[in-house]
Amino acid sequence: MSAVALWGVPMEDLAGALGAMNVWYLLPVGLLYVLQQVVRAWRQTLIVRTLKPDATYWTNLGVLCMGFFCINVFPARLGEVVRPLLLKRKLDIPVGAGFGAMFVERLFDLTATLVMLMAVLVLVDLPTQELELFGETWDVVTLGQRVATGLLAPVLGGVLGLLLVGRPILRVVEGFVERLPERLQRLVSVGVGFARSFVDGLDAVRSPVLFLRLVFWTVVTWTGSALLYMLLADGLGFGHLIGYGQAMGVMVLIMLGTMAPAPPGFVGVYEAAARGALALFGVAGLGLDGPALAYALVLHWWTYLVQAATAWWFFRAEGESVVDLAREATR
Repeated sequence: MSAVALWGVPMEDLAGALGAMNVWYLLPVGLLYVLQQVVRAWRQTLIVRTLKPDATYWTNLGVLCMGFFCINVFPARLGEVVRPLLLKRKLDIPVGAGFGAMFVERLFDLTATLVMLMAVLVLVDLPTQELELFGETWDVVTLGQRVATGLLAPVLGGVLGLLLVGRPILRVVEGFVERLPERLQRLVSVGVGFARSFVDGLDAVRSPVLFLRLVFWTVVTWTGSALLYMLLADGLGFGHLIGYGQAMGVMVLIMLGTMAPAPPGFVGVYEAAARGALALFGVAGLGLDGPALAYALVLHWWTYLVQAATAWWFFRAEGESVVDLAREATR
């Protein structure tokens, strides 16, 4: 994947693009990334308080910063396990309930990603792009709209199904387990307990008022985050090609490109997704491949360093160890 990310870009072009970059743009980009963490931590606090009403914002900010650092560092998205583990350590929330709460957060983000993708495909003027797929020629915009629409309905349907039938199904399962021999009950009790606490973790979306608050902060998170993608393009000299709508498209495509399990740090995967997204909006070809690769590298590793700095502060303040968390997550 690293080879794909670097494909076709001479090192002198990359060095030239980095040398011409206005480094002052790194300050607002880093600040916007920190603000994204601040807002996401508040949204996480709202979800976690359905399980632990006295949970503080500061504790949730620390859990979020440390958890996302582990997602960036551990392979195959193993770091997704860390936030539920930290919620257990810091707030004594059952691990299953922690997974349920984080599942709610991820559902909001996935839904927002698909909605933003559809908006970009409909509202943003995209260069004509065609793909040969399964022996047919597909327009990229039409294909993207079909994928986004096809995914959005099952996601929303799955959430609704969990909310409506999650507890009834759990009660049926618990009634069945009670009729099993005692030895079998002991074998399945851990799984049933996890399922029970997981369903508890979904309570954040049962309250209409809380649901609307979570929607609001999700919108604030991602509409604000798109600004940093636009600013960095301006700092590298191709801001005329990446306005706000295009920046949102780049952000969404990078998010989709890094959802699958990846090497530690998303090395190569992130850069390939960023270059592919930029190419879709015309940032490719003669004179632009160097700046596009510079954009991918700076966006990835500058925000990585900013996130790592916030996580390092909380690891020191909370006395947590990355190695211990890796061992516990693996176990």
